[in-house]
Amino acid sequence: MQRFFNSIDYIEQHLDEKISVHQIAAAAHYSTYHYSRVFKALVGDTPKEYLRKRRLTMAARRLLTEEVGILELALDCQFDSQEAFTRAFKAQFNITPAQYRKINEPFRLLYKQPFSESELDYLQNNLTMAPEIIDQPAMKIVGIASQYDDGALSLPKLWSAFAPYRNSIPNRVGTDFFGIYEAYEETEDNTTFVYICAAQVANFGEVPEGMITRELSAQRYARFTHIGPLAKLEDTLRYIWGSWLPKSDYEYAEKPDFELLPASFNDADPNNKIYLNIPIVPKA
Repeated sequence: MQRFFNSIDYIEQHLDEKISVHQIAAAAHYSTYHYSRVFKALVGDTPKEYLRKRRLTMAARRLLTEEVGILELALDCQFDSQEAFTRAFKAQFNITPAQYRKINEPFRLLYKQPFSESELDYLQNNLTMAPEIIDQPAMKIVGIASQYDDGALSLPKLWSAFAPYRNSIPNRVGTDFFGIYEAYEETEDNTTFVYICAAQVANFGEVPEGMITRELSAQRYARFTHIGPLAKLEDTLRYIWGSWLPKSDYEYAEKPDFELLPASFNDADPNNKIYLNIPIVPKA
C-alpha cells in the first residue's frame, strides 16, 4: 500500500497546483483506471472529489487564520472564479466563505482530513474473506457498454437496462453474465468510465445491432464471493483493495477486472452471490 499512500502525499504537496488524476496515478506508478478504482474503494471518494474536499478544507482554515481575499483563495484552490469556489464551499460546509469568516468558528467536523493508514485498520484486522485463485481461459464477450460519470455508477440501473437484451445474444457460452469495467477519461469538468454488461459467446459471427464485442486474454484471477445486493458491493471491494491484496502474495495485474453474475441473480434477494474477479500476478 505504500505506493497508494505516496499518492496521498503527492496530493497534499500539490493542493495549490493544477494537477490531474493522471498525474497523481503516475506519481504512484498506477494506471489511471486502476488507481481510480482502488482510490474510490478505499477512501469512499473519487480522486477528484477527495482533491476538491481537501482544497476546500485548506481554504476554510486559511479563511480564519490569514488575511487573504476570497478570490485569491478560489484561484489557489484551482477554481476558475470566486462564484464557482463559493458554490463548492457552500456545498461542503453549508455556508458561504464570507459567512464562515464572519462567524470565526471552525467547522472541524466537516473538514476533510488526509486519508491515513489508520483508516485501514478495521479492514485489515477485522474482516476475513479468502478468494479462490483461478486460471481463466481467454473469452469472447458481447454486450452493451454504458458510460457514466465517476461517482455516479448505479449497477442495479445498468443491469436493469441490460435485462431486455440478455436472451437475444446468439452463440452463448454458459448462462452467466459479466460486468466489466474499462476505459477512463478525464476532462476539466468531470471524469467518466465505461461499464459493460455482457455474456460470453463462442464467436462473433452474429452480433446484435447496438452491441459491442470484447476479447479477454487468458489470465489468473482472485475470485471473491460477494453475498448480498449490488448496492453493498463497495464494502467488499474496499476489503479486497485495502486488506486482502496488500497482505497477499499477489499484486494487481493491469488487466480488466470483472463481476460474474449467475443467470439466477436477483438483486432483491439478500442471499445473492456475485463473483468478483481481480486479475493478479505473483509479487516480484
